[in-house]
Amino acid sequence: MTVKDVNHVSWENAKELEDNIISFLLYQEGKPIDLISRIRNVSIDAIKDHIIQAKIKLGKKDNVTYAPIFTQLLASTKDERVDFLIHLTEDETSKLKSYIKRIMHQIDQPEDKMVAIWLAGHLKAAELLPEIRREYLHKHGGVRRMVCSALRKIPHNENLPVLHKALQDNKPQVRQYAAKALADIGDSITVGRLKNLLNKPGEMDYVKGAYKQAIQQIEERLKE
Repeated sequence: MTVKDVNHVSWENAKELEDNIISFLLYQEGKPIDLISRIRNVSIDAIKDHIIQAKIKLGKKDNVTYAPIFTQLLASTKDERVDFLIHLTEDETSKLKSYIKRIMHQIDQPEDKMVAIWLAGHLKAAELLPEIRREYLHKHGGVRRMVCSALRKIPHNENLPVLHKALQDNKPQVRQYAAKALADIGDSITVGRLKNLLNKPGEMDYVKGAYKQAIQQIEERLKE
C-alpha cells in the first residue's frame, strides 16, 4: 500500500470504523488537528496518536509498513520535528531522505506534503531538489510557499527558474518567500524583475519589503 492508498479510506460503513480511522478521515479532509480535537472531544495529543496509528495500520494492509519516523513527524509540531531530527543518527537521516524522495509525489494531503518539503529543506537535502522544485506546480498555496522556503535553505542556481516564476504567484506569501530565497542566488535578471515588481499596484508592504531586501543583498553580492 502506498501513501495514496492510505488516502483512499472512506466514510463507508462509518459505524464500524475505529476511533483512529475516524480522526484520520477528518484529517484527510483537510481539517486542522485542533479542530478535529474539538469535533471528537479528545485532546490534541490523542488526535495526533490517532493519525499515527491509522497511517501505520492502513499502511500494513498490504504488508508494506508506513515508515515510522516519517509518520511520527507528520503528526508533530515544528518544534517537535526540529528536536526529533537533532537526535537522528546519520543512517536514520539518510533513510529518511531516501523515503521522502520516494514518496514525495505520492502524498495527496497538502499538510503532509508541506511537512515532507519542510523536512527536505531542514535537512538541506540537495539530492531532493528536483522533487522539491516539481512541487511548485501544486495547486495549494501553502505547498508552493513551502517549496520556496525549502529552496532558500538549499541554495542552487538551478532553483532560479522556479523562484522567478514564484515572483508572479497569486499568493503574496509565496512571492515573499521567493524573494527571500532569491536573495542568496539571484542575478542581474532577478534584480530587474524585483525592481519592476516594486511598482506593482496593490502589492503588500511586507512583500515589497522582501523585494527591497533581496535587491540590496543581490547587488552587494554582485559587486564582490
